[in-house]
Amino acid sequence: MPSILFKNASVLLDGEPHLRPNLNVLVSDNRIEAVTDESVDRPDMTIIDVAGMTLMPGLIDAHAHVTGLSLSPKNLTYPGSEIAMAAASYLHSSLKDGFTTIREAGGADYGIARLLKEGKILGPRLFYSGKALTQTGGGADFRTPTEVTDPCGHVTPMSVMSMITDGVDAVRQAAREELRKGATQIKVFVSGGVVFPAEGTATRYEFSEAELLAVVEEAAARGTYVMAHVYTDEGAQRCLRSGVRSIEHGNFMEESTVAKMRDAEAFFDPTFISLVQRVETADEMGLSREIVANLKRTIDRGKQVYSWAKQRGVPIALGTDLWGPEAQKSQLRELEVRLEFDSPQEILKSATTTNAELLLQKGKLGVIAPDAYADLLIVDGNPLLDLRVLLDPSRNLKLIMKDGIIVKNELAR
Repeated sequence: MPSILFKNASVLLDGEPHLRPNLNVLVSDNRIEAVTDESVDRPDMTIIDVAGMTLMPGLIDAHAHVTGLSLSPKNLTYPGSEIAMAAASYLHSSLKDGFTTIREAGGADYGIARLLKEGKILGPRLFYSGKALTQTGGGADFRTPTEVTDPCGHVTPMSVMSMITDGVDAVRQAAREELRKGATQIKVFVSGGVVFPAEGTATRYEFSEAELLAVVEEAAARGTYVMAHVYTDEGAQRCLRSGVRSIEHGNFMEESTVAKMRDAEAFFDPTFISLVQRVETADEMGLSREIVANLKRTIDRGKQVYSWAKQRGVPIALGTDLWGPEAQKSQLRELEVRLEFDSPQEILKSATTTNAELLLQKGKLGVIAPDAYADLLIVDGNPLLDLRVLLDPSRNLKLIMKDGIIVKNELAR
């Protein structure tokens, strides 16, 4: 593969509050070889003149559900072929929006990852969790009280995105099974949800600490970590005591719990757009007034937690938690929502360097630097001054490179 030189670029460098103008970025194979203000000359090199536009790292979504076909995932409702098509559509759309990496939070598996690797579907690099683990009656136990799934009346322990498991030994085995199948991290549900909780009273916390410790131990044995769906303060505290790496959502954490996150080296991954999108589509989805009111309260409370995390120096990730073909159109809007209470520089940091560190990819993803993967975007506009230029990729996103391969190019070579 010939080297590619991006010349005359205004580069978004890690930690700098302004774009660095007039830089040349050399890509060889799938890596960035050099970032320099000196001229570069190499035989058979392809030159792309960026003409002063912004060259930045590809975006990372740290909480996606690419196999979801609706906001209420049910047990094996959809055939595998339809799920695969939905995943292919979601992944392609994400890449075209500038997301060159996705951490999937329950549902995607080795099959989807293999299709991506073999180039049979086009999409971001994928860090997948496999089946998320949930307890009986937990946040991802989507069964109705009378639901059965086979002729003998046995209830399946799995849904499209989750596996029901109880007890230390069973939870340990379930984690090992997902890791055996290639999961790059383990997802657990440690509280109920805010839209479709299990039948009866929603839980304040799920899984015992012994169960959580077992999952964390199994992940650590494979050199990886655990991410936890958790809204409640009690659930979040259990996660921190058990060594969970990332708190997903966390809208009802108390300030004292947020303060403990920094010492625990835990990441906070709020997902605002999924809640906003559900409020916007409440009538279409048939959500009750009570649920809508709870969603709005959850959004407001999440903003408060976000401010505490910023004050305490907790690393804040960027995830979306969106479901379905309509919801995926809102993926970039997570950036827009955060503009109400954060700066473009900090939001971009969440979507690049912080997310890369969360994914154990520090220095490899989310940066324009030598030896990093060549996941690059060229944007007509300065997202540090106006983050909204990223919200219209069809107009402003001029080039997308993922793993050294150009998948969109509207610039003259």
